[in-house]
Amino acid sequence: MKVPPATAGRREITGLSVIEDQALAMIAALASELAVTRERVDTLERLLEEKGVLERAAIETYRAGDEAAQQRETLRQRLIAKVFRPLRDASRRAIEEQG
Repeated sequence: MKVPPATAGRREITGLSVIEDQALAMIAALASELAVTRERVDTLERLLEEKGVLERAAIETYRAGDEAAQQRETLRQRLIAKVFRPLRDASRRAIEEQG
């Protein structure tokens, strides 16, 4: 059995099965994206409130229009693709190894 290539930016954890390693890679990618997003949102909310542009409560009641909703969907799909990339790559490798 071939050892799967290490995911860039991650320290190897020995003793994990391929599935466990893939799941860990997905969780790490998602956690990384979430951390960056939360920091950026927090920054924006603080700046907007500090400048008197809006209160944070206004964010809770905001409803996106059609264009914004489409842009959000595109971002959502990119995030999903990134999070599930390790699983997709492992599936492709398994297919190549069988063929």
